[in-house]
Amino acid sequence: MWSVADIIRLVSVFWNVVSGLALNSYIVAVYVREWRKKKGFNVADRIALLLALTGIACQCSCTVEPLIFFLGSSSPHGQRRNIYAFTFQIFTLYESFWNTAWLSIYYCLKLVKCSHRIFLQFQRRLSSSITQLLIVSLVGSIFLTLPLPWTLHFHYHNMTNDPSSNRHSIEIDFQYVPLSMFFGSLLPFLLSFICIGLSVRSLLSHVHQIRHHSSQFSSSPQLEGHLRAVRTMILQVCLCLALYLALFSIIMFSPYLGMIVRIFIFIIINSYPSALAVISIQGNPKLRSRPPTRDTTTCSK
Repeated sequence: MWSVADIIRLVSVFWNVVSGLALNSYIVAVYVREWRKKKGFNVADRIALLLALTGIACQCSCTVEPLIFFLGSSSPHGQRRNIYAFTFQIFTLYESFWNTAWLSIYYCLKLVKCSHRIFLQFQRRLSSSITQLLIVSLVGSIFLTLPLPWTLHFHYHNMTNDPSSNRHSIEIDFQYVPLSMFFGSLLPFLLSFICIGLSVRSLLSHVHQIRHHSSQFSSSPQLEGHLRAVRTMILQVCLCLALYLALFSIIMFSPYLGMIVRIFIFIIINSYPSALAVISIQGNPKLRSRPPTRDTTTCSK
C-alpha cells in the first residue's frame, strides 16, 4: 500500500516528466532549426544543445528509476533493475554537471578581462578543443558510474509495520563512491562556481560603468542584457548547489534521513532538468523569442 509520501513522489514524477521533456525538447528544436539555417554552431550553442539533450536523458532516468522502484522492486530481479536505473540517473547528473561547468568556463573566458599568458592561451584554444573536452567529460562520466552497481547497495525495509518509514537505505563503498562524487559532481560544481563568480563580478563592473556614463541607464538594452545574464548565472549556481547537496545527502547519509527530507531531496533531483531548462530559456534571447510558424512566414512573404 502506498503512503502519502509515495503519492507526493509520483505526482512530482509525472509533473516534471511533462515539463522537463517539453522544455528541453523545445531547446533542442530551436538549436536544430538554427543549425539548419546556419549549417553550424558556435561553442556556446554546442554546449547548450548537449546540455538540453542531457536534460532529456536525465528527465527520463528521473522518471524510470522511481517507477521501477515503486512498481517492481519486490523481487531480486526488480531490485537489480532499480540499481541500474539509479546508476544511469547518476551518470546523467554527472554529465549535466560537467556540461554546465564547460559552459561556465566558456562564458568566463569571454567576459573576464585578463592579460595573463596562460589565460590567453586557454582562451584561444577552448573554441578549437571544446568538442574533445565534451567527449572526455562524457567518457569520464561513464567510467565514474560503471562500478556503481557493485559499490551501491540498496537495503529494502518492510513497510507493513510502519508505512511512514523509509522504503530503502543506501549503503556505499567508502573507498570508491566519495571519489566518484568528487570527480563527477564536486569538481565541476567548484569550476562552475568559480567561473560564474568571476563572470558575475565582471558583468556587475560593466553594469556600474554603463550606469556611471549613461544618463538613461534604466532603458539601456545593453544594461538589461547584462542584468539578465547576472540573474541567469546566479540562478544556475544556486540550482547546481541544491542538486549537489541533494545528491551528496541521498548517497552519503541515506540511512539517517527522515521522510520529509527524503521527499524534499527527491523533488530537487526530479525537478533539476526542467528547472535548468527554464533558466536557460529565460537567460537566452534566442530561446525566449518564439520561432515563427508557417502561417506567419507565409504572410510576411
